Amino acid sequence: MIGFAAGMEMADMAWEVKCREEDMKQRALENERHAIDDARRAVDEKAEQLKVLANQSALFAGFSMVVLVESTIASGINLALLTVFGGVTASVIALMLISSLNSTYMLVAILRYDCVNRDVPFDEFWRKRCDPDWKLALRAFSYGVPLFMVVVALVPWVTFWDIERYGYVLASG
Repeated sequence: MIGFAAGMEMADMAWEVKCREEDMKQRALENERHAIDDARRAVDEKAEQLKVLANQSALFAGFSMVVLVESTIASGINLALLTVFGGVTASVIALMLISSLNSTYMLVAILRYDCVNRDVPFDEFWRKRCDPDWKLALRAFSYGVPLFMVVVALVPWVTFWDIERYGYVLASG
């Protein structure tokens, strides 16, 4: 009877060890699934940010281009004002194109990131390969928006400048 009880105890222990090994395998599999989900979530989050930045930059650049092309330039306009208007508008277009193109190129890079194999964790991948470009794109956008407001303020001056009627007084509103 003692041998039978000892045998049952050993069988129970072997069963517990087997269950523990299966549990560890299952937990490792779940951890891997969570890591894949986390990487996909991080890629999706960054992709959405990049899409928004690229779209907004393209919108600002396009509108600035339309303003530059479609503005009616008053006759007899001060050339310094015209130069400032053209320079600021061109600066807005250039900054927004830098922002849009960098965002688009980074979007392509992160969408090619392999979330399953993950040779490099996504945070490290982003920090090493994309973060400097992201900062440049965001900085270009941040400088372009206030300059765009300057363009919007300059449009009435350029359009309504009339040196014979008003002298050097600007009619802006």
